[in-house]
Amino acid sequence: MNLYWVTTEDNHENWFIVASSGKEAAKCHEDYEGYNTGDAKAEKVLKIPNSIVAETGWPSKELLISLGAKYSLVDNIRIVEISGRKFFEGMLESEIIKKYDDIFEERGDKRLNKTKSSSTH
Repeated sequence: MNLYWVTTEDNHENWFIVASSGKEAAKCHEDYEGYNTGDAKAEKVLKIPNSIVAETGWPSKELLISLGAKYSLVDNIRIVEISGRKFFEGMLESEIIKKYDDIFEERGDKRLNKTKSSSTH
């Protein structure tokens, strides 16, 4: 099995996929995220050692860490450094979280997810 970084043109759902081939990784991403065939591009990041059990699909945080990944969070965007490269999570999730905080703030609540305010006042 291999770890792939899978992207689409809109960059909304970029994330890792575990698969045996780039073609399989791209198809999984398209199926999981609702993209059309051919929308996703998969880039091999590394071969997963035989000593590590990994199933096809999205890797868990624990699996990524066992492969040497280091996590950080910037403006609610997950950044994973692995094999000397930094990978930035697709932007859609962070946009959704920010919208929730905007709604909380409009209702007079705190920004529960601690995103930056869109408010101009």
